[in-house]
Amino acid sequence: ARDIWEQGFTGAGINVAIIDTGFAPVPELLDDGKIVAAVDLSAEAGVEQARWVDNYGHGTHMAGIIAGSTPGADPRKADDHPEWFMGVAPEAGIVSVKVADNTGAADISQVIAGVDFVVDYADDLDIKVLNLSYASGSSLPYNTDPLAAALERAWQAGIVVVVAAGND
Repeated sequence: ARDIWEQGFTGAGINVAIIDTGFAPVPELLDDGKIVAAVDLSAEAGVEQARWVDNYGHGTHMAGIIAGSTPGADPRKADDHPEWFMGVAPEAGIVSVKVADNTGAADISQVIAGVDFVVDYADDLDIKVLNLSYASGSSLPYNTDPLAAALERAWQAGIVVVVAAGND
């Protein structure tokens, strides 16, 4: 990633929607307005203390890998500062779409609602990339799976869809 940063590709101008467990207000995600927007579609949305907050850690972990950075760090000077933390695209913005609760659990309808939110607001929030980093557990073939259909709609809307292969 450091070689790419030196060429000027730092994620600047790109917003990534992360459908996960929300985000924790850590300095590596709050610097320079990195969190562009946040929506809570989880079962915890009605609990004021839990709304938008990552009570599980996975969404924060993914946001850090994707776009986290030590406050004030400059990816173009990373070689001179190995103590800096930086995600792969440290200047990208994050749109946090919380669908999972404090156990990491989410109903598939919440996840699909999250994808629909991203598609509906992609232009308004300048979302170029959508990230999902968990398995649905579905045994349906891709051509009948409702989550696969929602992700296909996102792809057809011009959003780059990135999904994890899973831990299994």
